[in-house]
Amino acid sequence: MAAIFIEAMPFLIIGALFSATIEVFVSTERLVRYIPKSIAGGLAVGISSGVILPTCECGVVPIVRRLMRKGVPPFIAIAYMLSAPIVNPVVLASTYLAFGGSLTMVLARVLLAVLVAAAVGLYARRSKNVFCSSEIILPNITDCCHTGHLHHHDHPKEPFVHKIKSVMIHAAQEFMDMGKFLIIGAMAAAAFKTLLPENIMSFFSGSLELSIIGMMILAILLSICSEADAFVAASFQTFPAASKLAFISIGPMVDLKLIGMYIATFNRKIVLALIVGPCVLVFMLTWLLGRVGL
Repeated sequence: MAAIFIEAMPFLIIGALFSATIEVFVSTERLVRYIPKSIAGGLAVGISSGVILPTCECGVVPIVRRLMRKGVPPFIAIAYMLSAPIVNPVVLASTYLAFGGSLTMVLARVLLAVLVAAAVGLYARRSKNVFCSSEIILPNITDCCHTGHLHHHDHPKEPFVHKIKSVMIHAAQEFMDMGKFLIIGAMAAAAFKTLLPENIMSFFSGSLELSIIGMMILAILLSICSEADAFVAASFQTFPAASKLAFISIGPMVDLKLIGMYIATFNRKIVLALIVGPCVLVFMLTWLLGRVGL
């Protein structure tokens, strides 16, 4: 548990700080103005933003929650949330190194991220509201007006020192909101890792289908940060490449700590899509790649 928490906590802090910086320094009107109006353009921006706004899955949910509060359409924010931990340049570099300089594995990982993020993003676009009920009524420290209603205002006229203070306050709240779910996820992952028999995975390695399922389950249970998961996947030398690809594709989208954060942020319909959608798509796509010789 401690290893997972220590590994993930810095990225959650970075995510909370980045989220708070968006809240304080980025004007809502300016942010929304530059979002493409077309669906394809919005998805392209959301998916590609992970390259210029890199983060791993440990810190991406607070960022996405803040972006949606600032007016970014949920389908764009969700596409970013699912793809950013994979198209992150640091993650791609670690994947390249872990698999001995295999560009095929890097490109396949990016392809899966793009397809899954686009599919789930398009599904989310059909929902009028993606937040869970507690998220809707959850007040931000600076979101309460005198009438008791919630609103999200910008800070353009505040002195710089006051803006920095606001960033720290927002970041602390974001970290406390998401940190408890990180702890719960880390505890669950540690329990599974400790109790899982060492030889149980050998049962799965002889079949493409079972190896993919086994590696996906392992990725979800272990909850390894996307910047380190490729090295873990590469260590399973007896498993097919397709199953290793499944491991490094599903983990950054669905794991125990992310499930807790999803539940705290989104409504049940979106949570179900964020869990089931990536699992089904990753299995199908990696199975197809395995059949054609990956």
